[in-house]
Amino acid sequence: MMDVAFRAGAQSYQETGLFLKASALNLSRLGAISAFCYSVLCLVAGSVSDRIGRKATAALACAGLATAYVLAGLAGDIGRLLVLSILSGASGAFFWPAIQAWIADLSGRGRQRLARRLGLFNVAWSAGLAVGPTYIGFVWASGAALGLSQRIAFWSTAGLVLLIAAIVLVTRTRPLDPDPIADENHDEARVHPHQASLLFGARVGTFASWFAVGVIISLFPKLAEVLGYDERVRGLLASCYHVGQLGLFVLALRPGTWQFRRWPLVVALWLSLVGMLSLVWARSPLHFGLVFAAAGACASVAYTASLFHSLHGRVEDRGKLAGIHEAVLASGSFLSPLIAGFLAEYISLRAPFVLVAVILAGAIVAQIVAWRSSMARAPIREEVG
Repeated sequence: MMDVAFRAGAQSYQETGLFLKASALNLSRLGAISAFCYSVLCLVAGSVSDRIGRKATAALACAGLATAYVLAGLAGDIGRLLVLSILSGASGAFFWPAIQAWIADLSGRGRQRLARRLGLFNVAWSAGLAVGPTYIGFVWASGAALGLSQRIAFWSTAGLVLLIAAIVLVTRTRPLDPDPIADENHDEARVHPHQASLLFGARVGTFASWFAVGVIISLFPKLAEVLGYDERVRGLLASCYHVGQLGLFVLALRPGTWQFRRWPLVVALWLSLVGMLSLVWARSPLHFGLVFAAAGACASVAYTASLFHSLHGRVEDRGKLAGIHEAVLASGSFLSPLIAGFLAEYISLRAPFVLVAVILAGAIVAQIVAWRSSMARAPIREEVG
């Protein structure tokens, strides 16, 4: 539910910016500033949840986000939107690391139980991301005749955040049943010998794939407007990325040990790279939709592996480690609109897709180098279990 609200809010900021005739550079700043605050504060917020508790931290986040959306519904210029996007990003930073660590707390140290629960979590949030922009696209179109699109979009989203806060406050903080696999010497709890290399590769892939997300969220709406797509089509196409994520997350619910293999990360990044390059000449909504869906599916591979290796086998500082995972993700989201916004403004609205392809290529090289270095130190098979 929170990602329905968070993604709906991000789309509302973009649609409001378009309504206010903001430039591509200012639209990119809306996404970049929010993601920057999220990235920086995640490093702190995760540790805060280790100290004051997951529930208190998540409830605080909901209060901040609802406040931002209520005020954004009244904002009449791009400057106010930029300030409120800071509050939105900061609030999100205190929510997600706490929730991810909370899931790990409820899962114990067993590999299969943690993988299963993180898988269900991934399905839930990706479904929310898919719904958010589609919802705002239709709400914005429906409210246009009354001139209330901005208020309806932001205030309905704020109401959803308050509902989430109520759910957080009544949710238990400890498992009802103890983890039957708690012995640190058990295979289910033992970490992979090359976990550091696997985690690095997954984080590099997560950064690159969410670099693409930043471009899709912050800069694609402007290109879509130039191509003549209305707000409903813009919302549907922005959702395609998250539909792709959802599909892959559902498939990843099947038991297995793919998180301990290198090739899924490399293949996923290659597929995303080819797709992004093809957008240089794309004009049809179908082309954009298919590439965004494929890129979303590829991004879910890196995200799942990164979150899993951040939490598996850990007992202490789970909030801190989840915060680092989210900070890596968000750093891609804020750097992409920040850098790509200049390319869109001064070169072409399609130039950011070339930049994304370059970043994806760099991630592939970094993963291969890191894995070869790790294998040179301690050669073993890539499989576990």
